[in-house]
Amino acid sequence: MALMPGLQLNVGQQLKLTPQLQQSIKILQYSALEVQQTIETALESNFMLEIDEEDLRNDEEQASPEAQEASTINEDSEVNLENQNTIEDPHVDMSWDEVYGDYKSTSSHSDSEYSAPETYTAASESLYDHLQWQLDIAPFTDIERVIASYIIDDINEEGFITSTLDELALYINEELSDDGIMINVADVNNVLAKVQQFEPTGIGARDIRESLLLQLQSMKQVPYVVSAKQLIEENFDWLTYHDHKRIKKFYGLNEEELITLLKLIQSLNPRPGRMFADTESSIVVPDLRLRRTKSGFIVDLNQNAFPRLTVNSAYISLAEKVKDVDQSRKIKEQLIDAKGLIKSLQSRGETLLKVGEFIVERQKGFFEEGEKAMQTLVLREVAEHLGLHESTISRATNQKYIQTPRGTFELKYFFSTGVSQYGASDQSSTAIKAHIKNLIDGEDPKKPLSDSKLMQLLEEQDITVARRTIAKYREALNIPSSSDRKKLNQFKL
Repeated sequence: MALMPGLQLNVGQQLKLTPQLQQSIKILQYSALEVQQTIETALESNFMLEIDEEDLRNDEEQASPEAQEASTINEDSEVNLENQNTIEDPHVDMSWDEVYGDYKSTSSHSDSEYSAPETYTAASESLYDHLQWQLDIAPFTDIERVIASYIIDDINEEGFITSTLDELALYINEELSDDGIMINVADVNNVLAKVQQFEPTGIGARDIRESLLLQLQSMKQVPYVVSAKQLIEENFDWLTYHDHKRIKKFYGLNEEELITLLKLIQSLNPRPGRMFADTESSIVVPDLRLRRTKSGFIVDLNQNAFPRLTVNSAYISLAEKVKDVDQSRKIKEQLIDAKGLIKSLQSRGETLLKVGEFIVERQKGFFEEGEKAMQTLVLREVAEHLGLHESTISRATNQKYIQTPRGTFELKYFFSTGVSQYGASDQSSTAIKAHIKNLIDGEDPKKPLSDSKLMQLLEEQDITVARRTIAKYREALNIPSSSDRKKLNQFKL
C-alpha cells in the first residue's frame, strides 16, 4: 500500500527547546552592555522585578582597598582593539524576511544606569574577525587552512559565500601553484563543511535554505526538527509564500502541530552574519575580574556591572489574594518571566566564572610573565573539561571581557593553537608572535633580521617555525619586511 505524504513524528524522549532555555542561550551570548540593557528593559516592563538593594549594600561594605587596587588597569598592557571592515554583498531572497521579521544585531548603545566603575572604548568585532579567530584555533592542516581562509574571505556580511566552489578552487590553485599543489572542488567542499560548523550557526551557507538546514542539524533531540528539515528541503517555497493551508493538508498536520513547527523554524536566523553588522564603538564592561592574593590568582564576577534582581514579595502575596482571573493570570505570567530572567542571569554568571577560572589556571604563565608564556588552548579543551558544548564556550568567550592586573582582555584572546615545539610542549601562536616582536625590537637598525634569520634565532630557543609562518605572523603584527625596515631606518637616521 502506498504511503501518503506526511511528516514523520518519532515517539521517544526529547529535549524541548523551552522559552527558558532559549532565553538562557541568548543571555549567555549577550555582551555585558546588552545584559545591562535587557535588565533595564525588564525592570521597566515587569512589575514583579526589583533591584535587591540589600545585596548592593553588602557588596559596598565588603569592597576592600586591596580588591580595588588589584583591579587597577595597566594601560601599557591593554589590548589594542581595532575596527575591521566587513564584506558587503546584497545576497539572498528578500521575501523570506516576511517569515521572520527583521533580524538585526542586538547591540545597543543606550546609556545604562548600571555601568561599571571602569569602562573602556572598543570597536565591535566583525564577522571576519570572529571566523578568523575560530580558524586560528581549529585543527586544520596547512592546506585546509589556506582553503578555509579563502572561504572566510568570500563570506559576505549576511553570512553567505558568494562564489561557487569551482571559482574558489580556481582562486586557491593560483596561490598554491608555486608549491606544486593542486586541490579540487571536493577538497573545497570538505573544508566548507568544517567552516559551516563555526559560530554563528548557519554560517558559510550558499543560500537561506542551506543556512536554516545547518541550524536545524545542530539541534539534537528537539521536537519537530526532523519534520522542519523535511519541509525546508522539499517545499521551501511554501514557507516563503505563507502557504500554511497547503502545508497542513500535504503533511497531515492539525493547527497545533503546524504552529509548533512554524515556531521552531521562526526561531532560526535566516542571516546569521547580521549579528556582527558594523556599529559604532561601544563601551566595554568587564564581566570578570582577576586579582592576585597571597594564595594565588582569584577570579570573581564583576558584580558592579549589573544590579542584582529579586522578585517583589509583596506582589507574590497579592497574586494569592486577587480574585479576578485575568489579573491573577497576568501576575503569574510576570512572576514566571521574572524568575526566568533571574535564572538565566545566574546561569550566565556561573558559566562565565567556570570558563574564566579554567582560562586563568591554564594561562597562569601569561599573567606572571606576559605573552611569551601564553599556552595553547582551544575551545574543545575547555568544553571537555567543563562538560559543555563547544558552541557554549564560544558564546561564553565572545564579547566577554576580564579585567586583570595586566589589562582588560576579551576571553577569546587567550585561545590559540599549538604551532611548534617549545621544550616539551607546544608553543602557542600568540607566544611565537611575542618572541618575533622581541627579536625585531632588539635588532640592529642597520642590519634588520630577515625572516630566515628569525627562524634560526627561534630555533636556538627550541621553537621550530617555518619561514612562511614567521612572515605571516610578522605581517599580522604590522611589521614590515627586513628590506622595508632597513629603508625606514635609513630614512630615520
